Amino acid sequence: MNYICTIELNAIEPKIWRKFQFHPEITFHQLHTIIQIVMGWTDSHLYHFNVSGKIIGLIDPEYGFQQNKTLNAKKETVISHLYLENTDISYMYDFGDGWEHSIKLVKINSVDPESAKEESLYPLCLGGARNCPPEDIGGPWGFQHMLEAIRMPNHPDHNHFIEWLEEDYDPEKFACDEVNVLLHHKQNKVSPKLPHQKPKASKAAKLTKSALNKHLKQMSPDQLRELIITSFEVSKEIGKILAVRIIGEEAEKALFQEYRDKVENEFFPKSGHGKLRLKEAKKAISEFEKFTGNERLTLELMLIYVENGVEFTVTYGDINERFYSSVVSVYADIIDRVNLDVTGELFKEYESRINSVVSNSIGTGWGFYDNLSELNSELV
Repeated sequence: MNYICTIELNAIEPKIWRKFQFHPEITFHQLHTIIQIVMGWTDSHLYHFNVSGKIIGLIDPEYGFQQNKTLNAKKETVISHLYLENTDISYMYDFGDGWEHSIKLVKINSVDPESAKEESLYPLCLGGARNCPPEDIGGPWGFQHMLEAIRMPNHPDHNHFIEWLEEDYDPEKFACDEVNVLLHHKQNKVSPKLPHQKPKASKAAKLTKSALNKHLKQMSPDQLRELIITSFEVSKEIGKILAVRIIGEEAEKALFQEYRDKVENEFFPKSGHGKLRLKEAKKAISEFEKFTGNERLTLELMLIYVENGVEFTVTYGDINERFYSSVVSVYADIIDRVNLDVTGELFKEYESRINSVVSNSIGTGWGFYDNLSELNSELV
């Protein structure tokens, strides 16, 4: 059995849509992953589904969001909630930009178990039109504004968007074959784990974590030393991770300063004007967290990002919706992280600065202050 669905991005004309099929016994989190691939998103933000008034999303293991009666997307299967043709559900991605999608189950294909092929388990893109908007563009309005700006050389924001966008970004491009290649690479993660499903033979040698662990246990100390030194020499990322693991707090502080400079330089560089490459600033934050695993210093970097964003708009005046949406989305993540801290230490340490972000943004445009103030009211 497989489902054939259509999905389209709301509030955008001409329509950005896709048609795709998948096995109905996948979870909603797997469906989210499929949607990210077929639409072209980068899976950088939160999401939820609305199925007949039931909200299905990710649930924190400690707090659980049971207060909002959110169902766990990693446990709820699609077939348990969606089982009639022509049923409509909605999918919201990135609560800051507010990308709402409409999904319709257009057909249910029954497959004879005797003749069922393994391929029926895997998702497939069947068609679509137009490219997905860039992340953090500011929602439907920001996307339409960007399209207008890049199509008009004399538009005041033309050069800004041309510099900000990926070089090969084409708003009209959609290649179904390319999407299916990406789905193929992820097929084991977006397919149901059924009793009759047999593991697919690997076409190429791939080192797994368990295989690596087994091999490392068999290596001599000299062999291990040589492997680590070689990895250190060929990868800057591994070098940073090793520095944190071996040198410890001193290396972590140095790395924090490096990534702090990367964030601040996008707003207030030591010379010239800030380029506002918000993707680069946010990438610096995520890399630091990946290399160190230090939640407190990661939160510090996020707060520096928001504080610089507020200072920038206070200094230079109104910017644009994309800018404000990006700052607000990071501020929302800060509020969530502080609220999820069981010890309450993050609240004690950062309450004053978190509140100052709101007070310092008074008088800014585009609803910036209102959005920050509303999020701040959720701080507990």
